[in-house]
This record gives sequence, structure tokens and C-alpha cells, in this order.
Amino acid sequence: MREEIGPEGDEAPEVPPRARQRDVRMVLTGVVAVLLVWFAIANLQQVRIHFWVFTARAPLIGVVAIAGLLGGVIGLFLRRRRRPS
Repeated sequence: MREEIGPEGDEAPEVPPRARQRDVRMVLTGVVAVLLVWFAIANLQQVRIHFWVFTARAPLIGVVAIAGLLGGVIGLFLRRRRRPS
């Protein structure tokens, strides 16, 4: 096993846990986004959407995109709401 050496001959500084958590969160967000896009592209057919009062037809890719955007907005709203002021 090789150790990283810093500019003054010391070991490389340890990555702070907060930065590591941010990196993990960014990677997971990227993976989820790629899976969502892949799923949408794989399902291009028209689907019927039943609302309370009426029914509409739309491409599944649009339905998935709108559902993903709404989920992201709701997630941001809930995350901001939990933070203490």
C-alpha cells in the first residue's frame, strides 16, 4: 500500500467528513438522475393518465419527467423546512 505524501513530506490531509458526505450525495444524485433518464427513454409509448375529473393521454417520458421534477421540488421544500433558522 502506497501512502500519499504532501508538499512538505507529511501525509496527505484527511478529507473532512462533511465534504465526504457532500461528495456521496452528489454521486447518488447523479446515479438517480441517470436512471430516471434511462427509464424515461426506454418508455416512449403513450399512456393514459386518469385525473379526478378527466382522462388525458401523454408520452410516458413527459409523465416521468414531470413526476421527477415535482419530486425534486417537494424534496427541496421539505429539506429547507427541516433546517433550524
